[in-house]
Amino acid sequence: MSVPALLPFAAVAVLLAAVATDLLACARGRAPTRHDLPVAAAGIAAALVVAAGLSIGSPVSAGQFLAAWGSAFAVTVDLVVVVVVLTHQVPAARRLVVLAVGASALTRIVLAATGVTGVAWISALFGLLVILAAWWLFRGGGSGLPRAGALSLGAVPAAVALGAFAVSATGGGSLVVLCANLLALLGAVRLVRLTARLCARAPDASVGFSALLVFLGVKSLLSGLSGHGPAHDAGVTVLSLGMALLVAALMVITAVRAER
Repeated sequence: MSVPALLPFAAVAVLLAAVATDLLACARGRAPTRHDLPVAAAGIAAALVVAAGLSIGSPVSAGQFLAAWGSAFAVTVDLVVVVVVLTHQVPAARRLVVLAVGASALTRIVLAATGVTGVAWISALFGLLVILAAWWLFRGGGSGLPRAGALSLGAVPAAVALGAFAVSATGGGSLVVLCANLLALLGAVRLVRLTARLCARAPDASVGFSALLVFLGVKSLLSGLSGHGPAHDAGVTVLSLGMALLVAALMVITAVRAER
């Protein structure tokens, strides 16, 4: 096998090592919170660098990879939102967050190799449950997110379901799907920690997260009822990421105002 043919497998090995190392560091408490933003940003920057490198030899391949990573990253953002809600103020939340992200990573790795089938009904059920969670969150009112309590039991199953949706929504061959999903998960635990700290400072966090959960629930429910489950759609990816950024920006503004 030639050297160029081995490069994709080497890339997968490096990404697997990077994701595993980050998960272990966070699980053992050896990942300082001050590094959360740089590590999360490094994962995004790495995806853009890979796309730029691919564009030199094949702009089409670069576009396919960027689209695949965008879809996978949008589902990772959904994962962050769900995990933050389901682990808020829960004992041993640190390990539960790592376990949920690790379960999502393992699901993506397995399904990227074997393929995804029969996710439509899972998507519909997941969407319905997320909408109910959004209603619970909205009715809770108050300042900040309510304590998850027994709902924390759903963190890992939700992460597994989102892992399946990520592979289903990512277009391309198995290696492209795997690389895109591993890059999208790099720093996912850091994003959860960043978001959780922001929620603690934003007085209207429950409203913003309710809106995100409603959007996620309706999206999953409709894709499930359509009969094919989550699929690659650039418009949905842009809309999902755009809404998450808007809510995050509003939460930052309210957090800054609340501290004045």
